[in-house]
Amino acid sequence: MSVASNVVKQTAKTALKGNFLKAVIASLIVVFTWILSTNLAGLLEIAAGQIAAKILNAAMLLFLLLPTALGLLRYIWRMLFSACDSPISVFYWFSEKSLYLRAMKLMFNIVLRAAIWLLIFNIPSILLFVLSKSSVFELIGMAPPLWTANLGFYPPLLRNISFVVVFFIMLKYYMAPWLIIADENMEVGEAIFKSSVIARKTSFDFLGLILSSLGWIVLSIFILPQPFTLPLILSYVAVHIRFSVAEYNQHIENLKFTEAGFI
Repeated sequence: MSVASNVVKQTAKTALKGNFLKAVIASLIVVFTWILSTNLAGLLEIAAGQIAAKILNAAMLLFLLLPTALGLLRYIWRMLFSACDSPISVFYWFSEKSLYLRAMKLMFNIVLRAAIWLLIFNIPSILLFVLSKSSVFELIGMAPPLWTANLGFYPPLLRNISFVVVFFIMLKYYMAPWLIIADENMEVGEAIFKSSVIARKTSFDFLGLILSSLGWIVLSIFILPQPFTLPLILSYVAVHIRFSVAEYNQHIENLKFTEAGFI
């Protein structure tokens, strides 16, 4: 992509002028939803144990928080095109059954792909973890070899490496949520495929944008600044997506023009 990060950021800041307060309120709704999910899971842990709390937390994350976050992406995207939506429109994907199912289909597709890759790349760490346990050898009537004592260090290291590898694999799908927002008639499968195609040229630009915004991202680790940092970060990403899609569409048009014999 030919558009530099500083141009992307400046365009995003221009779009936020006059809209920042409403964007903060929209972001606050998402942050509050996350806090609510975490606190409810914490209360359930006291009453029913850690496993039940984790199940509830995962369910609320997938079925409540992620569609609400997708609504925030839609709010930011429409803001770029001068739409004056209410902050409450972050619940857009809950407004109709078909919209909610569409959001869920996208989430399940992406989460499932990530889970499969994580499982594949975690196989070595799982095997090493099993081999590091002396009880495994005792079950088959063998004395644990001395070298098993040194294996305990490697499973956590391999797990961390697998997360990094899967992150870069999943990077090609980073546009998919924005694509189904930009085109309400686009199928989820088509959005995922187009994202993987466009991201071949733009993923490094996206990473560069993320690295240049690292200060805001680190600040977002703390809950309090999130309603103020999320509009900025998401606006950067939305503008990047807008430029990337425009460049891709122009590339397709040029190819059609060339194949038609005009060049």
